[in-house]
Amino acid sequence: MSDTPEDKNTESASSSTDGGLRKESIWEVYYPSRVNEEKRAIPVASFPMIIYFWPSMFIFLLCGILQSVDISPTMLGWWATASLAFNLLVIVTDLSQKKFFIVSLLLLVIALLLYIAGQKEMGFVTSLGGWVSSLELTYGTQTYFVISGFLWFFFFLGMLQPRLNYWRIEPNEFTHYIQPWGRDQSVPRQGTTVTREVPDVLELFLTFGGGTLVMRRENQVVARIQHVPFLGRRMKAIEQMLGVTRVRSMD
Repeated sequence: MSDTPEDKNTESASSSTDGGLRKESIWEVYYPSRVNEEKRAIPVASFPMIIYFWPSMFIFLLCGILQSVDISPTMLGWWATASLAFNLLVIVTDLSQKKFFIVSLLLLVIALLLYIAGQKEMGFVTSLGGWVSSLELTYGTQTYFVISGFLWFFFFLGMLQPRLNYWRIEPNEFTHYIQPWGRDQSVPRQGTTVTREVPDVLELFLTFGGGTLVMRRENQVVARIQHVPFLGRRMKAIEQMLGVTRVRSMD
């Protein structure tokens, strides 16, 4: 079989032509490598929300190490508490780009007002600042390590899910696999669109350009792959692949 001469983007899917394409690794479900190269398929999977807790994982571990060398326990306690509060904020809120801008502006205004009030020594603000500064948020060294250990354990447990439950994006079809049973669902490429959605800006930052991959067929959502890390990078490879039409030999 030979390439169709009328269209530069038409390639053969026979073994002779596919030999020139790099076979994808299933481990690319975690990180897409060489996105500018043509591939036979691109694996994509939903990740559990524990993926957003990596800041707390590292900070609790770091605080445990630093406290063992006599760094201020109160300062470390504030760091750990702030990281955990931030992670909880990420999973309970969905801040679109517009909402994120509004909230950021609102927090900036509140901080400015508190600063001005503090300079004028207003009673309420002074009392509030004194109360906050008097708080001694401390954790034991073992507590840091235990909480960090739980976070790391559940993180690695959650990271098994994408390896066992994933999609393969191919030029002619999108196939869902659940291991060890194998092929679960197949969606034909014809008439199906793939788009990227960013429901939350904080999630976008924590997944290094991640988001949700949505498959639609005849204006109906057939799959929503959520919390995908490095999705912006993956989309380059997906868009390049879907711009190619492959013809299979029927001989």
